[in-house]
Amino acid sequence: MTGPPRTRSLDRRAILGLSVAGVAALTGCGGTDNAGEPSERDSDNSEQPNQSETEDEAVRERDLDGGIGATKRSDANTLLDVRDTLDTDHPLFDPQSKTFTSDDSAGIDAVPLRSAFTVVAFQNDSEENFIVETDGSVGGLVVNSSDTAGAACFAADSGDYDFAVATERNWSMTVGQPFAPPEEIRTPSVSASGDGHAVVGPVELAETTTFTGEHESDGGNFVVEVYNEDASGGTPDEVVFNQIGEFSGETRASPAGISWIEVEADGVWRLEIE
Repeated sequence: MTGPPRTRSLDRRAILGLSVAGVAALTGCGGTDNAGEPSERDSDNSEQPNQSETEDEAVRERDLDGGIGATKRSDANTLLDVRDTLDTDHPLFDPQSKTFTSDDSAGIDAVPLRSAFTVVAFQNDSEENFIVETDGSVGGLVVNSSDTAGAACFAADSGDYDFAVATERNWSMTVGQPFAPPEEIRTPSVSASGDGHAVVGPVELAETTTFTGEHESDGGNFVVEVYNEDASGGTPDEVVFNQIGEFSGETRASPAGISWIEVEADGVWRLEIE
């Protein structure tokens, strides 16, 4: 996994071995005659991981034990939308995050990822759905959203990942693996709210946590999943809610550790975590 990620124009009809459903979605988004070549913007102080770091899964470290000199947790009572980190020195709390931009569908080659929770934050000018798929070891559909801005995530295994982006207008996409500093980590009781897709956190959860959720919708999905920041294998640590349409309810779950929460919704939503 040496060298920077490569970018290329995308033929929506035959890329990355997409699923039949994925190909159908891509070919429904218009032609590719004027497909743009995406550009990559690294954060100013980012460094490409060297070969030994990639192979050995170099340990990310911070002091969470509360000893002398340890930083206290955040006292904020609301979770952070991960998109709010995009304009900081370390977007997505990851100095090695990478941002790609283009004005049409495109392919992105060989993005190196460690085994960890991974975020794709996006902005899209198209009126059609913004679709992102990847062909890595836990590949599949990552984003399929009509939102003009949002975020999604997956639990990556270590390796190089190619991404396929399908849209018709200008877009930007930042890929990173959050590792938040202690002063940004929330503790219950906390809340979050939004409209559409979002990734919120970070929050330090205990063995058993109560989640209360609300969703305003005429029939769309409301899915809430919890990922530990070291999650791998392609699946979340816990699916808290998986509902359709209008919803208000409560459940208990046990995804202990420093975690992020992905919300898939087509309307206004709210979460309480205690």
